[in-house]
Amino acid sequence: MKKIKRYLSCFLAAAMLVGIFTFSAGAAVVTPLSAPRNCRFSSWSNSSFTSCKIKWNSVSGANKYNVQVTLTNGKAVKTIRTSSTSCTIKNLDDDHVYKVKVSALYVDPATGQTVRTSQFSNTAYIVPMPTELKMTITNSDHMKVKLEWNPIYGSNGYNVYLCTDDPTEGDWTWNTSSEKKATATSATIRKYQRKNLKKYETYYVRIVTRRRNGNGDFVSVPVPGSYYNAGFQMMFIR
Repeated sequence: MKKIKRYLSCFLAAAMLVGIFTFSAGAAVVTPLSAPRNCRFSSWSNSSFTSCKIKWNSVSGANKYNVQVTLTNGKAVKTIRTSSTSCTIKNLDDDHVYKVKVSALYVDPATGQTVRTSQFSNTAYIVPMPTELKMTITNSDHMKVKLEWNPIYGSNGYNVYLCTDDPTEGDWTWNTSSEKKATATSATIRKYQRKNLKKYETYYVRIVTRRRNGNGDFVSVPVPGSYYNAGFQMMFIR
């Protein structure tokens, strides 16, 4: 009976090791973990675009994750280690686009050493929106307005949206786009919903940053909440 118990114990121990190691030419080779999937921007933690939350799918066999944050030019910003499948990234500059990717780890609880690792996940983008706006009425007779805003470095241009209702409930309408580079930080507004701008009307403005991913597709740029319009508004008075 004791022999049977010993055999069962050895069998169970071997079965557990198979999930971690394979053997080649007598040497143990560590089996890598699967790369995390669906790394994604979750939400802004504030309206100043300096803190946000990132999420990803869990990886079987992993007990830690490394979150790597870089600028769009590849310059490393920070690495965060967590045991969760989400991470709040703080102290971001509000005028830069960031890239985030995650790798999975298995860390030995007894020694603290990393035993298994994975390749990196897909890349998620942290894309803030401009927070400064200057408005100049360039033609009061025909109601032509020039808008200028602060650049978001690493962006691929900007979209300008307008609405005349309460911005928390209003129907934001795309108006125009800037040139496809961060240095093109201005646009001229002449119409709203295909009609000339009106005097004595209040127009709320939302400048949304554009950013393309590695495939050339535009990534979504979420706002901190439905209320957000960066405080921009244009009031036309005779």
